[in-house]
Amino acid sequence: MASVAAAIDPGEDALAEPRAAAIRKAALAAGADVVGIAPVHRWDEFVPEGCRPYDILPGAKSVIAVGVRGPTAGGWLSPEHRLMEVNGYDFANDRVVHVLADHIEREYRYRAIMAPGLPIAGHQPLFSMMLAAVLTGLGTRSLAANIILNPKYGLLYYSACITTLELPPDSMLEQDVCPHPMCVQVYKHGGKTPCMAACPKDEGGCLDGAIGDDGRIESSYYDRERCVSRAMNFGINSFQKALEQIANEDDPERRRTMIHSDFFGRSCEGIAFFKESVAQCFECMRVCPIGRAERKLK
Repeated sequence: MASVAAAIDPGEDALAEPRAAAIRKAALAAGADVVGIAPVHRWDEFVPEGCRPYDILPGAKSVIAVGVRGPTAGGWLSPEHRLMEVNGYDFANDRVVHVLADHIEREYRYRAIMAPGLPIAGHQPLFSMMLAAVLTGLGTRSLAANIILNPKYGLLYYSACITTLELPPDSMLEQDVCPHPMCVQVYKHGGKTPCMAACPKDEGGCLDGAIGDDGRIESSYYDRERCVSRAMNFGINSFQKALEQIANEDDPERRRTMIHSDFFGRSCEGIAFFKESVAQCFECMRVCPIGRAERKLK
């Protein structure tokens, strides 16, 4: 039987680092702010069989995650908060992954696929972009609704590419990004971080938690259902709910009004992957100090 060492193609091994560097360069040129790489078996500990990268793409060896800033610095500053939802996010992260998949298949002749961020059946997607960001070393979970925060940019939007090309991996972050030292001090004095104060559980909000004496997250609370009712009002679920109400409305005039309402129109835009399908609430991120330096422009 041939040894494992003999089975490894030394030529392929020597190409791994240059290929990884070229892939990072291609991702950054396509619009990514950060790029991370992880071996597929990092997922084994965290997700069940059937949802691991090599279940999605047989023979997969690596996952490449990219993070892209959504709202511009101007968007965060605008007093018209609705501009954050209609202008702030254009799926640039997905476009980067398409560039990477094409690059890998054309240049290196290895298979690549965009990781599925939407469900193919039911309501749960096969692949978590949040987990991909953590496992590729791009960020860690936060007190603010478990949003993955990058140490430099804070809030980013993530997508991932799964490939049969084996690439040298990045390390996961050893230091938690959240809580920020300023947030630790605010918590010590007032019992809430800025994000908790922006949407407090005890006042009908979504967030709560505790920071330990070591300055790390001790516990966190996130009411997803309450958050969704505020932050995701114009996507697929709202369209289905509104459509049922319209179908069951007996009054023709009222039914016509419902069909042509602003709410139903925005729900239709949401299911067409219009910009309003992403989110309508950024309040916990507005007050987060992580990444704020990147938004300090003239």
